[in-house]
Amino acid sequence: MSNHVKVVSFLIVALLAFAASASAQGVPRIEDKPCWFKPPRGEQARCLVLTVRENRQLDTSRLIRLPVAILKARGSAPAADPVLHLSGGPGDSPLSASEPGGDAMNDGDWWNSTVELRRRRDYIIIGQRGAKLSEPELRCEDLDVQRSFLTRAGRPSEAVERERAAMARCAQRLSTSGVDLAQYNTLSLADDVADLAQALGLRQINLHGVSYGTRWALEVMRRHPSLVRSAVLDAVYPPHIVADDGEADIVRGVFERLYADCAADARCGRRHPHLRARLEGLIERMEAEPVPLKLNLADGKTEVAMTGGKVLLTLLHMMRLGGTEIGRLPYVIDRTIRGDYVPLTFYATDLEESEGGLADDGPPEMGGLYNAVECRENSQLVDPAARRRAIEANGIYGLVPRLNTAPDTCPAWRVPSAPAAQRQPVRSAIPTLLLSGAYDWLTPPAWAVDQLRYLDNARHIEFRALGHATVVQGNCAARLVDFFTLHADPKRLPSCIERNSPPAFIDSLRR
Repeated sequence: MSNHVKVVSFLIVALLAFAASASAQGVPRIEDKPCWFKPPRGEQARCLVLTVRENRQLDTSRLIRLPVAILKARGSAPAADPVLHLSGGPGDSPLSASEPGGDAMNDGDWWNSTVELRRRRDYIIIGQRGAKLSEPELRCEDLDVQRSFLTRAGRPSEAVERERAAMARCAQRLSTSGVDLAQYNTLSLADDVADLAQALGLRQINLHGVSYGTRWALEVMRRHPSLVRSAVLDAVYPPHIVADDGEADIVRGVFERLYADCAADARCGRRHPHLRARLEGLIERMEAEPVPLKLNLADGKTEVAMTGGKVLLTLLHMMRLGGTEIGRLPYVIDRTIRGDYVPLTFYATDLEESEGGLADDGPPEMGGLYNAVECRENSQLVDPAARRRAIEANGIYGLVPRLNTAPDTCPAWRVPSAPAAQRQPVRSAIPTLLLSGAYDWLTPPAWAVDQLRYLDNARHIEFRALGHATVVQGNCAARLVDFFTLHADPKRLPSCIERNSPPAFIDSLRR
């Protein structure tokens, strides 16, 4: 053999070895890791890390890692198309425990809530890029303002400059550390799902999206339609909706529903006549003269000056919780008007503990990821003049959107707005079930109705006595999800939807 041939042969072998090595280290890839939670007796789980590129357009882009948990099916021969849960927020971290040393699966009651689904299918939970347990985590410890998709409430308007400066500092710190903030968006998250399916060797999956997770799911349906067997969208947030534009009208709308439902109920109408006038008078009075309330929080007592806007925010929190809490709204309003602040304090404490938005202290949990997505896809797209007109036109109901500083502060985050193609409605023939709560002011039923126009094989169910995220609030909603995932036929649903009643009003805090 000549030296020339030997050299060529050596190079070929070397290149093949390099290619094999590169393939083994390629992306996307999954690696098993010990689970950070303990499955109950008789249950099994598999925990993974999914590695993908931060920027899929660059071969030299840094690698990022996402946590994945697979709650194994209980049957001996599970279906080949598992269920994939897409969480809300953006920034929710269902795989992270709420307290140090806690168990994330117990916190979210994941084992019990998925037991019917897992009779036939694995249930997969994927962490969002940039959220807790991912690498990197987009934290903003220096952003001294509570930011939450569920409340969308920031500090009063006089603190906008301070908030804007804090956002700019956080964005700069993350960028300096090597994070490409423009890659933390719904398009990238949708491709993360496709990469996970590829790495697991899955040909099809069933999507279960909740709140922001529905926007995530819709983008998967648009970008990777052949991957999706069926989709459940609970609390629908379509990509063509700019949430901050219509906030004032939405807030007024849910209170109009409350007034109508109470008036139509003989007992509520008799006990709480003139509910609209009484509540509007209360809000005007407390906006002019805030009442100090002491909230007994887990980390200590906090005094909050309850303005009219914050009272509305607390009542909206009750609507979000749904069911019994909606039924107590007239009672809580009446007690507050009479100077008994115990019921209002109870729910204000729950709001501040769970979401924030009332007190002026406490950093957000994953503010960086929230800003990266919501600024790009929502707040920077707002029509400022139209928003101002809507706030003024809605009187006291405009007090809640006034607390939302995101349209004023998001330019400090310095991410480009979502491209026009992403802001178009998602059109699909994938079997889809859309669920809404009539009292959901965060993702109102009208958004689901609007999205339904673009889905050829879908059905929308609106629950009259539920709020945000129906599956965790109502037994019928959970049954619908189980049944639909089994059959993937929106025309075939259980009969419980025929017993869809308005709220049952209660004049007590007792359970």
